[in-house]
Amino acid sequence: MAEELTIRRTDRQTLSDGRHLPPSESIEYLQADRRRREHRGSFGYRLRPNGRTMFCPAPRTALITRCDLKQTFHLNLDDRQYTAGPLQTFPTREDMLARAAASGQLVVAPQREPTVLVETETVDTGERKDRFGHTARHVVATRRIIPLAGAKRGAETTVTDGWYIDLDTLTSCEPSWRSARSGHAFLTVHQQGEEGDVPTFKDVGEPERGFAVASKATSSGTITLPDGSTRQHVSTWETEVTELSDRCDRPRALRDSVRIQTGRTDSSGTGSTTLYSLEASLRPARAPPFTGLNGVR
Repeated sequence: MAEELTIRRTDRQTLSDGRHLPPSESIEYLQADRRRREHRGSFGYRLRPNGRTMFCPAPRTALITRCDLKQTFHLNLDDRQYTAGPLQTFPTREDMLARAAASGQLVVAPQREPTVLVETETVDTGERKDRFGHTARHVVATRRIIPLAGAKRGAETTVTDGWYIDLDTLTSCEPSWRSARSGHAFLTVHQQGEEGDVPTFKDVGEPERGFAVASKATSSGTITLPDGSTRQHVSTWETEVTELSDRCDRPRALRDSVRIQTGRTDSSGTGSTTLYSLEASLRPARAPPFTGLNGVR
């Protein structure tokens, strides 16, 4: 990874019922042992079940990861509050098996026959163009969920049309398996007492492992409604990098100190909250109790 990186991106989403969510923007500042990601999204609500959806901007937040301190900090920049916690660790598969075996909890469940085939076909179109000084390749990946005997879910197809570059964006404390940017995941939902679908995976072509500077995923399939009827659905998710530079344009973004405001419970025990300003250094230190991200102004 370059000594410093600034990445700004915009995300757009269309729901299966045709509603367009407001675009959300984020910006990341990266160095070898730290990352700061600022984000502002939105939340929506309806006054009537089938009425118009109203959207309001969500608080502006920042998530800071400090590998050298082994801590993360989540800031609400609008309310000037923060929470802090230890850095998440990621044991390897071998570590998890060894721990389970040592504790006597390792149980090998009988294998069930797959009920769903998840097939991913990746095609490099051969198209190339310059993006932020990097050569970007045009790749289309089609992920098909194909029901087999005993499947509880219907067929679904997701086509991701994207442009990718070779760029290392990992910090020093992120697990090495993330650098592959390729793997398999399958989400299944079922009621208690029922067995969920069992997937089997198939790759056609070489999976894309680059950094996406632009991509649009379109998912389509069949939804079963509560009355047993079905309907088709189509949803989209689009992301685009609008800035990529080998420097931090805002030097303060990765500094150790930020001015924040937090809260503590009153000594009277009434549970009221007193807010005060604190010049906090982002390093392990005793800190007052936090009220979270949505305390009283």
